[in-house]
Amino acid sequence: MAEQSKTFCILPFIHSHASVSGHWKPCCNAFYTNTDKHYFDKDGYTHNSWFTSERMDQLRKNLLNSIEDPMCDICWKSEKISGESLRTTYLKNDRFRNYQNNDDIVKNPEIKYLDLKLSNECNLKCRMCDYTSSHKILEDMEAIENDKTLTLPDNYSRSPSHEKFIDSKGIKQMPDHVFDELVNDILPNLELLKITGGEPLVQQQVLKLFDICIDKGYAKNIKLSITTNATKFTKKFLTRLNDFKSVHFDVSCDGFGKVYDYIRYPFNWNKFVKRIDSIIESNMSYSIATVPQMYNVENLPKLQNWNNKIQPISGNQVFLNTLLSPELSYNSLRYVPIHILDDVHKKIKKNKSNSVLVSRLEKLIDKNYQPTENEYKNIVNSVKSLDIVRKQSFKDYLEPMTTEWLEGLFKKYA
Repeated sequence: MAEQSKTFCILPFIHSHASVSGHWKPCCNAFYTNTDKHYFDKDGYTHNSWFTSERMDQLRKNLLNSIEDPMCDICWKSEKISGESLRTTYLKNDRFRNYQNNDDIVKNPEIKYLDLKLSNECNLKCRMCDYTSSHKILEDMEAIENDKTLTLPDNYSRSPSHEKFIDSKGIKQMPDHVFDELVNDILPNLELLKITGGEPLVQQQVLKLFDICIDKGYAKNIKLSITTNATKFTKKFLTRLNDFKSVHFDVSCDGFGKVYDYIRYPFNWNKFVKRIDSIIESNMSYSIATVPQMYNVENLPKLQNWNNKIQPISGNQVFLNTLLSPELSYNSLRYVPIHILDDVHKKIKKNKSNSVLVSRLEKLIDKNYQPTENEYKNIVNSVKSLDIVRKQSFKDYLEPMTTEWLEGLFKKYA
């Protein structure tokens, strides 16, 4: 039945995700539709009660019957734009093929794979992010709000449900009763563990979880994946992780050189390269995870070339994971002029190493979206607000064609 369904996804049958927004979801990419039970509430869901809830049962039924469940709208929209999505990526992933071919898993779902966001605590303020995933962004939000001449970027909008549970610094973390259930009921049978953030390696709860996995002997049965900005790697930490069955780092990197400095504020490219060197020295598996966006699309061929040069050095299967993209904010690729997209498409296609990005660019070029005047104004106001509070200027960081295009928008709409 799963193979016949056009909407099948393996994740809701093996996987649970607790979002730092305070809601439970079938995966990190999904919309939440349950507004009644937050995992921060004492009477809210836990991992198991959410996984076996009526809403999750309905989702699984829909996916088995070729029904596009609204909880998965991000994937449906992405597939209409480029033919690819997080769902299609998991379907092609060899790591999940055994689960997909297991009729018992489909008939009797069980949490085997956990995607954990234990906290939104982070040490960076990436431009495409928001304060539910980095508490540091709250500083910029407040600075923009205090300056009555500036406008909040749309991805910096306030979330009442998020603010219900944050502390004075804007940090949220998983409550003790959910963490205890994780340790006592989930970890013993877990096979895949993905840790994201915020930045996991600045979070004490994450480090405690690793220690528990190692000390109780769970680690030897768990394939660990850590999404990290790589700013906090130490030799001692990397050595400690050797107790896990396997370890893979998804290293977030959204630009080469100055473009990196601009987007992943306040870290810088030279320090980042040194952190990558430390992973190479540890001989651990890693990939570079990139979010294609207005700011970096012209820079992606340079990032790709750098990535290709370090592959022979590392000996690892290093690749640019460019699946995720801000589709619904001012920073979306759909607003970028066709001549820029076309130039990038030719360079990336020539490289022959990123079919997903090539396909996405082709779809965007073919669609040739024409932004409205209000959308152009939103781009200008959003870029302007962050540049002012961070004392930056896009002219000093971005690639030539992108800079020229933005300068034209500023002359017309600023």
